[in-house]
This record gives sequence, structure tokens and C-alpha cells, in this order.
Amino acid sequence: MMNKNKKAVFIGECMIELSGSIANLSKTSALININFGGDTYNSAVYFSRLSSNKTTTFYSTALGKDSFSEQMVSRFKSENINCDYIRRDGNHPPGLYSIATDEKGERNFSYWRNESPSKLIFSGLKGRELIDNILNSDILYYSGITASIIDKTQQIELIKLGRSASISAFDFNYRDKLHFNKKESQLLFKDINNNVNIHFISYDDAKELFDINNPNEIFEIASNNKNLVILRYKNKILYKKKNEELKTITVPHGEVVDTTAAGDAFNGSFLALMNNNKNISIEENILISHSITREVIKHKGAIIPKEFMPKILN
Repeated sequence: MMNKNKKAVFIGECMIELSGSIANLSKTSALININFGGDTYNSAVYFSRLSSNKTTTFYSTALGKDSFSEQMVSRFKSENINCDYIRRDGNHPPGLYSIATDEKGERNFSYWRNESPSKLIFSGLKGRELIDNILNSDILYYSGITASIIDKTQQIELIKLGRSASISAFDFNYRDKLHFNKKESQLLFKDINNNVNIHFISYDDAKELFDINNPNEIFEIASNNKNLVILRYKNKILYKKKNEELKTITVPHGEVVDTTAAGDAFNGSFLALMNNNKNISIEENILISHSITREVIKHKGAIIPKEFMPKILN
């Protein structure tokens, strides 16, 4: 009898991405690139690229019947991502965001996602069916953005899904433009933290939400006797597993072109390496995952061409 593949499910929103320079838009038309992007999607790609063939990578979202949704699904499949947990009954196209670069090279983000189908991912009978299919996954991953775009009822279901998984991981990813009520967001993030095994956090995000002044403070909030907290802070990564002591690793970044998906790449890589080799140490995993990140930030865009993926032994 053949062994059944492990199931890793990444939940969130993939959006249509517009990027380019608008420095001269007041005078003439601008050349704009169209792509797809989203935090959990980016992580799913790097997980899929590094994961062994004994694990199937799923992306779960909600899309429409439009051509952009069709192209998005085709892109997922090109990265060997299973699309069985994607709803296609939305009445609108996916959300859209733009990255506009001004004459000084500064990037500005704008979002149009109010009617995105992903906001209703777990609603209705189709949502219930999706929840039942995702329950008890081997690995389940979602982010603060995933949680921010859905209502409270769906948030409860999302947290339950994380609790049901053998390993659940969460990327903090706090965005003040999405989490309008800071007090409610603090409670939500604490609730999620108590129901996941691995919590990836950026110090800048945590500082903004919890008004902390020292990276060690986040461990007082997030660390407990059952989780692993990994904090990105400047050129260091701090981590604490359960009741063990806090440890720090220095990770120089090197050449930087675009940091858009640095955290996403790290998270997906870390989970893949952990999944491939249960005996890998946390420190070794962090260093190898960071080597992926160092390559990613040398390129423009969130997803680097496959040929530039570092060759690693895992």
C-alpha cells in the first residue's frame, strides 16, 4: 500500500500586482508591469520549490471566474502548487495593488481589495466544505494579512484550522491599514499566537502593534511553553523554543535590490527544511533559510526565477 503524501496548506490572498515608475506620469503614459503577489502565496512557492516529493503543497484562497483568476491558478500550478482548495465562485476578480516608484526611488503601495473574493473564503456552504477539507493538515500556514481581510466568524474558523494541524505556523505581518482597531488587533494576534506552533515575527511589525521598545519584549508577549518564536531584527534573528533560553544568530544581508518578499521566502524555506528533515537544528535551519533570503533580495520582485534558487542539501 502506498504511503499518503503529507499535506501543507497555505491560506491567504494572492493579488494582481501593478508595478513601475510613475515619475513622468503627469506628462506621459507609464510602462507598468503586471504580476501576481501575496505574502502567503510567496511563502507557498518557496516551500514548494524546496519541499520533498513526499509533501503536497496546497494554496487555499477564493477567486472568481475571470481571466485574471484563471491565469493565477495556472501560475500556481506552474510552481507545483495544488489548487484543490481554491474556491472559484467569487463574483469579482482578485484584489489589486500597485507599487509606484517616484523620481527619488521611493516605493508607494496602493490597494483595491474591498470586493476581493478571498474576503469570503470560509463563508457559506462552500466555505464550510473548504474548512472540512483543510482540517487536520500536516502543516498549515497563514498570516496577519490573511486574518485581517476576513470577518470575525471566519477568523474563528481560521484559528481552529491552525489548532487542528500537526504543525501550524503564522506570520505576524501586521498592517495598520488593514487592522483598524489596535486593541482588537492585539487581542486577535495574542489569540492566534496561543494556537500556533511556530510564530514568525518582524520586529518593526511587533513594535507598531504593541508599542514595544526592545526586541526582547516581544518574547514576553508571544513566547509560551508550546511554541517556537522567530524574530527578525536588523541583521539578527532571535528565537526561543518553548521554555528554552532566548538565542541570537547574526545574519548579514549582503547585496540588496528588493526586500519585498524577504520574510516570505525565509518562512517558506524554514518550514520546508523542517518538514524535509525532522532532525535539523533550529540554528542550521535559520542559516540555510537565510541563504535563500539573501538570494531573493538580490532580485526585483517576490519570486525569483527557479534557476537562481540556491542549491542546498536537505
